[in-house]
Amino acid sequence: MMDRRSMLKLGAGAALYAAFPLMGSASAATFGAASERRAPFVRDDIGKLGKVLVHSPTVNDYTIDRLNTSLIPGVEGEREDRVRQHGELLKLLRQNGAEPVELTDALQGAIDEARHRGSWRAWLSAAHPRLSGEPGTVTASTLLGRDSERQFQRQEDGTYRNLFSDSRSTIWTRDAGFMAPGGLVVCNAASARRLRENMTLRFALSHSPQLSEFPVVFDAVNEGLILEGGDAQVVDEQTLFLGTGQQSDPRAAPMLARRLDMDVVAVQVHKTDFRSRRPGGWGTSAAMTGLRLMFLHLDTFFTHVGHKHALAMPWLLEAEHTGKDPLSRYIEGARADLAIDPADATAGLEFLKEFGKVTVYRAGSGEKEDMGEMKLVDYVRSKGYTVSYVGGREPEDSAEGFAFFLRETMGELRRQAANVIATSPGEVIAYEGSPLTRASLEAAGISVRTFGARELWANHGGPHCLTMPLVRG
Repeated sequence: MMDRRSMLKLGAGAALYAAFPLMGSASAATFGAASERRAPFVRDDIGKLGKVLVHSPTVNDYTIDRLNTSLIPGVEGEREDRVRQHGELLKLLRQNGAEPVELTDALQGAIDEARHRGSWRAWLSAAHPRLSGEPGTVTASTLLGRDSERQFQRQEDGTYRNLFSDSRSTIWTRDAGFMAPGGLVVCNAASARRLRENMTLRFALSHSPQLSEFPVVFDAVNEGLILEGGDAQVVDEQTLFLGTGQQSDPRAAPMLARRLDMDVVAVQVHKTDFRSRRPGGWGTSAAMTGLRLMFLHLDTFFTHVGHKHALAMPWLLEAEHTGKDPLSRYIEGARADLAIDPADATAGLEFLKEFGKVTVYRAGSGEKEDMGEMKLVDYVRSKGYTVSYVGGREPEDSAEGFAFFLRETMGELRRQAANVIATSPGEVIAYEGSPLTRASLEAAGISVRTFGARELWANHGGPHCLTMPLVRG
């Protein structure tokens, strides 16, 4: 039987990435690459970190996007700081024994391989028609928007000509895919602007020698489902946590349970039946958008730091606090005394009421097990977990506790305090700027190494988002 990688190479020159079926309707076990390897690539989200896919920013990253509606071009502030801060992450990863694999290198290897096999020109023409006239000079840096000679070109009449778009979000490699025990799950971005990342990863997977050992066991593009890796965490070889409704389609949960043969614990972020890439994004007001950005992916409010030990947002993930949490009480009072639209307040309260509810889909069958009003922290505690909180403080219904949450906890959450990457059980890398959360973790026996990241956390992502583990021990 022809394996998936061979099929990819035959089809790679045919059309855009949507025409490259990495997965079809067959199960992952049908294909040789996934079944030949006995040891899992990852067993959980905390094992000793080995190979990890990263994408380092440069000062030459392009800042203009084709979907931009502004009358002025994008202006990136403090580019040097962004580059330096990401470099500190790589330094810490290497000090902890990890092996960073740069997406740029993997992509260049894929281009070289595609040229050798004669499929490069056709793929480039389909994926990047404005670059198709010069296949011999296009490199990985070109595709990623880093070719300074092509960034600000002009038409014959002297006006601006856009050849490609802003690729800075590619830095969040976790969103483009995640590694399950048996192989890679290729994701499908909710943002039309970020589709390039999925296209790039799929092309790299089809050709790059650096990624040839990793089979694809699920392809969300082929399945027509919105799915982002920041919503996925491998708990063990039998269990996957998946944030749903906001950046990932709830329908992906039962499908992954069947295809990966894993129990999928779906954690509701935003209540919806499906996730669409319709114009207008979330289709909500600016007020609701600000609230939802605080909880963009599962890893922005919940990550694993040790064996049955999680770092979580307080209050909002426990059923007993529903409607009584400080944020809900703030909204209830503010709508009467501030200029908040009552409809926005109602929508925000409903969002918080449903936030964090758990549904389990059983391995193999995808059969749904309704957990009632149980939320995520309730669920993990029922499994024997220790829970550390962002801000380091247990929920406490008092005036002082209310003020602490709004002043300290929310501030540290905004600085991505929950968004950490484990390099081994009980050892994590985190951003600087959340001393209360760090102290709480260290008091619980977790080793925390930090780096300054002001230019990174401002874009709603943390160390967990910046890394796509390929192999964990």
